[in-house]
Amino acid sequence: MPILKRGKEKIYHIDHLPEKMRITLKTVMDVNLHDVAKYYGLKYLVPRYGEPIFIPYGELNGKFDDYEKAFEKIYETIEEIKNEGYNEYKQWYPDATFLDHYRIVFYSTTEYSEGVIYGIAAEPLADLKPTLDLNEDEVTVIGMGIRVPHARYYDLIRNRRDEIIEAYNQIYSEFHTKYDKDKVYVVEVATYYMKKFFEVIDEYFEGLNFTNDLKGKVAVIPLISSPAKKNGKIIDVWREDFKKYFEEGNYYKFEAIQAVYNQEFVNSLLEKVKNNFEKIVLVEEKKPKVPEILKDMKIKKEGENYIILER
Repeated sequence: MPILKRGKEKIYHIDHLPEKMRITLKTVMDVNLHDVAKYYGLKYLVPRYGEPIFIPYGELNGKFDDYEKAFEKIYETIEEIKNEGYNEYKQWYPDATFLDHYRIVFYSTTEYSEGVIYGIAAEPLADLKPTLDLNEDEVTVIGMGIRVPHARYYDLIRNRRDEIIEAYNQIYSEFHTKYDKDKVYVVEVATYYMKKFFEVIDEYFEGLNFTNDLKGKVAVIPLISSPAKKNGKIIDVWREDFKKYFEEGNYYKFEAIQAVYNQEFVNSLLEKVKNNFEKIVLVEEKKPKVPEILKDMKIKKEGENYIILER
């Protein structure tokens, strides 16, 4: 099947698309929340080659009354071709479960009869099921980066989602005002896209057993490294501990989760968990080091990426 459907106009640049579509695409490219996805144990899949879910600009042409209609057109077009793309992704990520959300990126490809075809690619949000098998009862996972069978889950950012959205809107609005001659960033579009992300997350995890109680027998804590020191609002932590990103114009390096997992917050969390649980399991991408605040606990067991501590 040809990449560019018969009768569709070949469009060479995103700026040749209708205004509502052009602005929608450029805005959602800024705010994919990849760090928040990682916090939830998810990731946007990176193709080994090519882009299995590719949409030529010509497929996104038309008249759009508002940004929401433009956004719906993007997702309708993805829906038409995603299954074929998923089949290709499955060759690289056989255990992946796909969520109905995507990171949008620029992409171009070639076709013999058409030459270069310009457009976008949709990289799916997926669950690769990061799991820790523990021979323990009454487990509470604090943070969402790991799955433990039959555990309860305590979501550390559930009540900070609006703040996360507000923080990203603030810095990207600031970035585009300072550095983008077209100043293309629409808060309405970005907010809609980020809220959709959280809606998809909630629907996917609705079967988990969530709790608001930080008391129990075994606490599993996925750790996230951060240079941030003091606790506070995300935007304030960024301005205090990530000043160089502002100075260098590297706004794309800001991560809300790093601001959340500042040293003051993590120490307070560990102190509370230490007093309310019999055992603590620290999990990290590499073997975690025992924080100073937990040094008086005994190491019961160590693995490649976890340590089990007990009183």
